[in-house]
Amino acid sequence: MESLRDKTFELDEQRIAWEGLAASCGSPLKRVFAFSVLGFVIFVAAITSIILFYNVFGERSVAGQGVTPPDELFYLTFFASAAIAVGGFVLWLARSLRSYRSFAGILRSGGHDPRRPTRDGLVTYSDEQLLALRARYERMPQGGKRGRLFEELFGFRRNDSFALGPLSALPGTFEMDALRVEWEMDLILTPDERSPEISWWTEGRIGVLPRKTGEHLKLLYALYFTGESVRMLKRSYGYKTERWHVTVPDGKLWDAVRDHEQARRLQATLQRRRTNG
Repeated sequence: MESLRDKTFELDEQRIAWEGLAASCGSPLKRVFAFSVLGFVIFVAAITSIILFYNVFGERSVAGQGVTPPDELFYLTFFASAAIAVGGFVLWLARSLRSYRSFAGILRSGGHDPRRPTRDGLVTYSDEQLLALRARYERMPQGGKRGRLFEELFGFRRNDSFALGPLSALPGTFEMDALRVEWEMDLILTPDERSPEISWWTEGRIGVLPRKTGEHLKLLYALYFTGESVRMLKRSYGYKTERWHVTVPDGKLWDAVRDHEQARRLQATLQRRRTNG
């Protein structure tokens, strides 16, 4: 972490710092649920053990009848389990906020605004992540609050050059570079006061900060936007892909088959990686 505290960052260092900031923003609601489940499991396991102990070693008032533990033990076990769950969540929250403040300070020292990840453009976002985010935007209700946030944050528009079913751009292509220019031009023309802030809470819910995309994450992003393209193709031209040569227009047929085959390859690759550990 100390090695990132320079006044000027290389692109890889920026992505590492943004990745650390994003990793600090876990979903609070998911954590509440996870620690609630943990507390419940601890309570059930503890109260079951107590009941078994009393029935094995306790004194029976009537022969053959079970032994009921004291009510105080039930309440003690309940409150102890709840305390473990609440304590675990508070500990996670404190560590998460401390990590967030640390990485936010690193980004500020490099001249970046940790609450405005696209203030300096989209350079820290990989092609795969941008396409996955744009595919998410495509599914959002028009005029919705989250859709407006994506428009103001990334420069996305319903009438931009991006298209699904089939994909109009792929990572590392001229079309992708043209999309970047289009989105960044929109960001340049957007007044600073309209630029949304991404807080710890917001990132924990929607996940829009830049990520340092390793090979596995690139595959996941690619599967997402390619899968969305295939779903749109099936809705538009039929779910029987063997009939696409009839239903898909000639100008789109090759790209449609490309997206379908690519989605299958990505699924097979990820499945193979999960199987091999």
